[in-house]
Amino acid sequence: MTEWWTELDTWWNAFSKAGHQNAIEIADLLEQSNASWATSAAPFETDPLAADITGTRALRGPVRPSGELDWSQWLAQLLEPSAALVRELFDVPSDDPPNEVLREARLPKEDSGGRRADILVRHPDYGVSIEVKLGDENYRKTPETARLIERHYDDVRWDHILLLPKRQRGRLNAVVSPSIDEHADGTREIVWDESGPITVLYWQDVATAVRAVLQRGDIVDDHWAANAYLFCATVEQHLARFHPQPVIDRMVDPSGVVETVRPIVVSDTLDEQLTYLRSRLDL
Repeated sequence: MTEWWTELDTWWNAFSKAGHQNAIEIADLLEQSNASWATSAAPFETDPLAADITGTRALRGPVRPSGELDWSQWLAQLLEPSAALVRELFDVPSDDPPNEVLREARLPKEDSGGRRADILVRHPDYGVSIEVKLGDENYRKTPETARLIERHYDDVRWDHILLLPKRQRGRLNAVVSPSIDEHADGTREIVWDESGPITVLYWQDVATAVRAVLQRGDIVDDHWAANAYLFCATVEQHLARFHPQPVIDRMVDPSGVVETVRPIVVSDTLDEQLTYLRSRLDL
């Protein structure tokens, strides 16, 4: 029994040290990112993760998106006036904002009933559909919805996006056939017979695009920029579950058991956040 406890202590110490080291590196990356934001063209001087907007449900700020409809509406508000964000996120060759961004567009079926398209971004000769996912794991309706969009709006060429939290990737791969095809350029798609290719995006990809647009100073106006900055921070802290700088600082210099143990409990998230921030800083 003594040997078993000794082995457990060794494992615990090693795991704790690794988690603590990750927190230290994240703290350093956030400082570097704050410096980068301060010298960028963005109208903000710190990284979106610099402030803690998690808190409790009652105290986490004025914006409280609670489901797919709320998140879909918020994303649509940012896309509608911004050619830069549409171009950054979907790689579309346009210097003009969309003609229109539709929400919950009804798509009648041939027999009865129908589907609703979460977001439709329309330009004169092409469009992008976005199916928004949070907790809903019913991916089998995705190709049918894409097919109905192309039939109902047949005057333009369509690209289709499935947007979901990255942590649901395993579940998506388990329930769809074929599975996600990851390309060398980092893009991901599922090629269904019913609808053709559908690109898979994670909410982190959306936050990355918002960061890029803001840091270039390619904003619509101050109100749009403030909305986009808060959206980015909320995606990263609530959907990606990344830890804001004040929380990271407490992990680096713990004052009690909770802060000491936390890097172990959230080690997977810290690993993901570390990779994310390195990529944002091109490290």
